[in-house]
Amino acid sequence: MNQSPFFLLLLLLFSFSAKLCLSDPRATEAALVCKNNRTAAPADRQTFISNFLAAMDAVTPLIVRQKYAAVVNGTGNTKVYAYGECMKDLDQIDCNICFAQCKTQVLRCLPFQLATRGGRLFYDGCYIRYDEYNFFNESLGVGDRTVCAAKDVASSTNQTVFEANVKRLVRNLSVEAPKNDGFFVGSVSKGNVSVYGLAQCWELVNSSACENCLANAVLNISSCPPKEEGRVLNAGCYLRYSTEKFYYNSTASPPVRNRGNRKLAIILATTFSSVALTLIIATALFCLNKKIEKKKRGPS
Repeated sequence: MNQSPFFLLLLLLFSFSAKLCLSDPRATEAALVCKNNRTAAPADRQTFISNFLAAMDAVTPLIVRQKYAAVVNGTGNTKVYAYGECMKDLDQIDCNICFAQCKTQVLRCLPFQLATRGGRLFYDGCYIRYDEYNFFNESLGVGDRTVCAAKDVASSTNQTVFEANVKRLVRNLSVEAPKNDGFFVGSVSKGNVSVYGLAQCWELVNSSACENCLANAVLNISSCPPKEEGRVLNAGCYLRYSTEKFYYNSTASPPVRNRGNRKLAIILATTFSSVALTLIIATALFCLNKKIEKKKRGPS
């Protein structure tokens, strides 16, 4: 029996622990948004799935080369638009690892089983979206989310000072990011209270749309304090604050790590098609088995 699909699945499971030895790709989920009210018509499903797979395959090498990717595949009602991007403070290896996991987990929107025509997955280190229309320049959308942590800041923390520091921080991030290639990190420390933050607009969002997106994010994230962490996940941007420093200070390329680590990152970033094919075959076999069982039982 061919063991390669099983091996690839094991490799993907291993990727979840890879960050323990390859620094931190921030491959932690912030939100999954599926377009469950829009599915391809039964007659279009096979073509849609083929276009979806082709789009996802085309995204990977672009991510590996430049940390972002915009791809269009197919025509008419089965056209698929796909976009991916990594946070600009991550190095290329951590970007590859984060995106490999992100791209696999977006399958939870069931593009194969239900032919769901759109989905977004936000990780703290990367982002992926696919849809049926051209959303590449979109800054705000109906699937936008504000995600606040469950825990409040420690009782010993002055909440008034904390909220003021968060407000000052996110306002500064929203002003500076559009002037710095759509990306900025920073912190505010005042009254023995420190908060850290990151703002990023997606690569294809222009400067004015970036400003509007982050202005909206600043407004929405104000509902999070006194929670110790908050995120706004918009169609065109990402904004986060935390009581812990979670970002890297520089967007410059760090020293190259050993080749084994780099090869692992590339492998993890290119296993999607094999895993997807395995899922398609498993789904088809399941459906076929159900039909056979139903025929054996005969009419009820």
